[in-house]
Amino acid sequence: MAKFNGKLEILALSAVHQHPDNIREDLGDLGQLSSEIKELGLLNPLLVYPHPDREGDYVVQDGNRRRAAASLAGLTEVPCVVLPVPKVERGARADIETMLTTGRNHRPLSEAEVSRGIQGLLDLGMDVTTVGKKFKMSRKEVQTRAKVAQKDDGVSKAYSAGRLSLDAVQRLQELEEKSDIPNLYERAVERIEDMPNGASVETVERVITETEMSIKKSQRVAELKELDAKEGDYEISYSSGWSAVEDEMTDEEHVAAGHRYRFNYRDPDPVWYVKQKKAKPELTEAEKKDKQTQDKLKSMLKIVQRSRIAFIKNAFETVKPSESLAKDAIAKKINSVVRYSEDGRTILGDVVGIKPPEFDGTPASSELLDRWNDEVHKHLVRQSMAYLGMLLAFADQVSVEESLGKLSGFERSGFENGNYSSRWKDSHAYYSFLTEHLGYQLDLDEKLAMEYSAMNEPRRNRELDLVPLPDEVTATCTGCKQEVVADSKWAGLCHDCQDADEDEDE
Repeated sequence: MAKFNGKLEILALSAVHQHPDNIREDLGDLGQLSSEIKELGLLNPLLVYPHPDREGDYVVQDGNRRRAAASLAGLTEVPCVVLPVPKVERGARADIETMLTTGRNHRPLSEAEVSRGIQGLLDLGMDVTTVGKKFKMSRKEVQTRAKVAQKDDGVSKAYSAGRLSLDAVQRLQELEEKSDIPNLYERAVERIEDMPNGASVETVERVITETEMSIKKSQRVAELKELDAKEGDYEISYSSGWSAVEDEMTDEEHVAAGHRYRFNYRDPDPVWYVKQKKAKPELTEAEKKDKQTQDKLKSMLKIVQRSRIAFIKNAFETVKPSESLAKDAIAKKINSVVRYSEDGRTILGDVVGIKPPEFDGTPASSELLDRWNDEVHKHLVRQSMAYLGMLLAFADQVSVEESLGKLSGFERSGFENGNYSSRWKDSHAYYSFLTEHLGYQLDLDEKLAMEYSAMNEPRRNRELDLVPLPDEVTATCTGCKQEVVADSKWAGLCHDCQDADEDEDE
């Protein structure tokens, strides 16, 4: 009790009053709680403080349900922890914080009650960030709850009734704020209000998409009527006398050509048809039905796709990532990267301590490789995320290792300055990873190989040099007049011109 800075007293129940701004709309069924209190007494005291207007009376800060249940149980006195009179600037805010905290720990508050409490704290001057930290909510959730508590529209009512989830409300709020399509929000909400069982965020997204397409279709119909465009009847898409126009044309061009339009199921854009000079074979009833099914599915799958993508976006924003899933995915990626690289398998096997089998492409060796992959996978998923991330970055580049056992692996190119890929670009990235993240230090012979290859390619990208050239100077080739990088022993000709002179001497 010491943390409440109050003292335990037995007070007359008639002197203890329910908080006037209790965020609970409904105290719920008090029967069981009342029975427990009648049998065992009120074991958990109420938190109260002196009533601001009625001397000798008190206001409940925490325990409004217990107070009501005690009254039903016939108690005339109740144990209370009497707190000091709260400071004016802090009192109301502290009351709401207590209601939100204890209310969510005991009989859960409804979503609407939580939102009302959140809005109350914001009204009393608490900022969004502080509210989020206190009640473990994202900034977006706090803002969504505050907005829904401020309104008394269809969305707020459906949310209060439990027919809309918080993420569905968020999506509708985004639509209201950002949509540039007239009446889209209002029409979507009308449809959602008529759903007796409510709507998930996926259903909301689908309704939004369908409503958007319906509005766009109405707009297109109005535009076509302005042009006196002729609409084809229901059979035009199946008729042997008409075929769909494949060329891209404006509405005006279609009308001038005598084409007729027809809207497929849910599609906001029309399909134009041209009269056939030579009739096509008539479709059978079965073929017509099949085409109807195809047209409907083609239209609806676009809507479902938008809904699915919206769900994925929302999920990545709200779902807590699973570390085991992440480890499993990274481990699989590491295995797939090195599976067909002999050096990659060897190095990974050395790193994890599981020697890879010889692989010659035969079914038997493939089976052994599969088993090795399974063992490596089991080892990897037990490692830390940081370790796996570093190993994945390494695995993406380890294929370069095969070329670095030869001088050709250090070969430079005149195309390094552009967006073209080159062998040395890959080698440079690999060496950079080794030195920056693993602390590798270049061997003397590696440095010499880099110097040798750099000297032989004056057009290379010097920003990709990992070691400086000895006595490096900039000069002009006396043969081709191009600018080159050379050392103090340079004879005046670039590498290409030297080769040309040697060919002439022969």
